[in-house]
Amino acid sequence: MKKFLKEQSYNMVKLFLNQIALTVFGTILMLSTSENDSLLLASSIFSILFFLALSYTTCWDIGARDKIRVDSGRLKSMPSKGFVISLGANIPNLILALAMGIGILTNTEMGHSISGFCNIAARLLNGMYLGVISTIENKLSLTAIEDWWIFAVITIPSLFTCTIAYLLGSKNIRILGLLGFKPKTNKKK
Repeated sequence: MKKFLKEQSYNMVKLFLNQIALTVFGTILMLSTSENDSLLLASSIFSILFFLALSYTTCWDIGARDKIRVDSGRLKSMPSKGFVISLGANIPNLILALAMGIGILTNTEMGHSISGFCNIAARLLNGMYLGVISTIENKLSLTAIEDWWIFAVITIPSLFTCTIAYLLGSKNIRILGLLGFKPKTNKKK
């Protein structure tokens, strides 16, 4: 396990940095569309899809590189690798969600303070989801502190996307190929 973490720490950090970049993008979109609830939700969904597409391509590339090593016998096949890499990249999100939940459940002043701090940090790390979170809070009449569970749930799309992407990459299956698009090949004359 230690060797795996050492080898995959770069990929985990890369996915986390992609999240930071899309957080900035999503937050800017959220700030520019915050006056209109429908536009806020649409821009948030667009940011999330862009984030998932970026995560998909990153994990697909990892799977495609691993396919070469697995086929040559230099690496043991690990179908759950995309999930584990994404889980590693999402550890800060999960820790913040867990800390928020524990802070709320302890029902003390210090617990609420910790929960509030973690909520702010989680919102800063998940700017692309803020429009969706705001919509859920409004529909369920939640306060910003009561929504701690949402920050755990929003990691699921990333985990799912990275798992599928790695599996498809390790089998050299392109998603656009499944939709009927053929990649251009360089033909030598």
